Amino acid sequence: MTDRKNFFSGREGDVMNKVSYSAHISNGKSAINSKGRLSGVAKHNLRKYRSKEYDRENIVLLFGSTNLLRDVKKVYQGTFSEALEQYNKKQTRADRRIDDYFEHLSGKNQDMAVEIIFQCGDKDFWEDVFMETDKEKQNKENICKVYDTLLEQLQKEMPDFKVANAVVHFDEASPHMHVVGVPIGRGFKRGLETKVSKRSVFTPKTLENILQNSLRQTASVEMLIHFGVLVKDKQKGKNHDLTVAEYKVQQETKRLEMVAGFLEEKQDRLFDTSQHLEQIEQEVSAAERHLSDTKMEIAGAEKDLVQIKTESREMKQKLMAEQEEIRQENLSLKTDTLILHSDKERLLRDVRKATDEKEQMQAKKEGLLEDIGVLDKEFEKRLDFINVLDKLKALFYKLLSMIPLVREFAKFVEEKKDIRAASPYGYTPLGRLLREYRTSLPQHDRLVTFPEIASWQTSTGEVVPVYEDYNGRGTEYRLAGFWNVQKEQAVKVSEIREEIMPENRPMYQRQNEEYIQGR
Repeated sequence: MTDRKNFFSGREGDVMNKVSYSAHISNGKSAINSKGRLSGVAKHNLRKYRSKEYDRENIVLLFGSTNLLRDVKKVYQGTFSEALEQYNKKQTRADRRIDDYFEHLSGKNQDMAVEIIFQCGDKDFWEDVFMETDKEKQNKENICKVYDTLLEQLQKEMPDFKVANAVVHFDEASPHMHVVGVPIGRGFKRGLETKVSKRSVFTPKTLENILQNSLRQTASVEMLIHFGVLVKDKQKGKNHDLTVAEYKVQQETKRLEMVAGFLEEKQDRLFDTSQHLEQIEQEVSAAERHLSDTKMEIAGAEKDLVQIKTESREMKQKLMAEQEEIRQENLSLKTDTLILHSDKERLLRDVRKATDEKEQMQAKKEGLLEDIGVLDKEFEKRLDFINVLDKLKALFYKLLSMIPLVREFAKFVEEKKDIRAASPYGYTPLGRLLREYRTSLPQHDRLVTFPEIASWQTSTGEVVPVYEDYNGRGTEYRLAGFWNVQKEQAVKVSEIREEIMPENRPMYQRQNEEYIQGR
């Protein structure tokens, strides 16, 4: 293990030891785009199966529970329930409502969740650390502190990546942390306003500024505190955020190196066995020579010789059997090595193919999004035009229905008659029109005018009739005089009595009536 007292050698130009850092994001074939994929991630991360290579006792849960599927569903419920409720309220058709957003996405072949794998330090570094077996427990606790701090910083800097579960593995080549969370996009106009969106959270800027820079610095500080080493700077021009598939290729390569070392160890054992067999054969020969030289003890020596030969044969047979077993194991290991090499090549091809397909799909997607944007704008323009037409149509029909009532009102005014606006059954049609368009004169609540219904051009200017709301309920109106619109002053009936006639109504009113009648 690295000695903290020897961070610096004391010679000018020497620097502190540095270790690797990586953050792998699920993508392509490793994307979590179905419940089956999510269950597979849960089995691996939480060791939900029996295996000689993996041990459930050598994992530590930092966040969430031992039920990853339930943890993810909990994030969905807490994050999207309000947006889902608002979306369903807008749907007039029952078949378009979404009962369960999690189940809805599971059949869409899109990212339901995202996994990030963090690793600080490589296999050689951690082998040196764990050589001091008496500090194994303390080292594991320190590793958990490093990854726990990384997890906390991740949640602060990426609040729209809701972490559902996080676990540290100690039973593989290097200790590493699996983080599974849900990326959240906001402000969408189609579908749910808030929905799962990997591209909204994991942008090139996010990958560069947070995963590669900010979290790398956090990891460097934590590794310095707990293990006395810094994290290497990100290599210029290289992107170390590999996909999970590439990460598995890397792990298979390390496993091949372990298999090769195991094979070499078996060969050494075979050589030691051969040496031991040769030594035994030499001892047998020496015993036979000694027996021939000792005539006095020939009887006992013969028995000893027979026993030695028997033991030698048994030992030889046992060693030969062990040798054959080792040979078979060697053949099996060679076969496994070839298979692993083949799997590695296949995985590399799949990664390259998936990358090409992703780039093609991204280009197509961008083109479609651009076309959709153009169509949306055109659709909005047409909706605005239709709304204007509907308003004009409503206004047209309203004016059409008002013409007889306007004529009736004008006739009452020109004949200087009072208006009875109600019957025993309620307001008359004219009474309802007058209630809608009446305007009270300032400081005279019962003196009202109707400037929007009719006016007359006189020698004093444009005037509108002034009626007294006789009983204050709008059922009886008595003509009290006229009101000059331009001068805003009262005019007596006697002053303009002869000028209040149909010919003096504004020309545009008569034209509108004739136009509407023609329609």
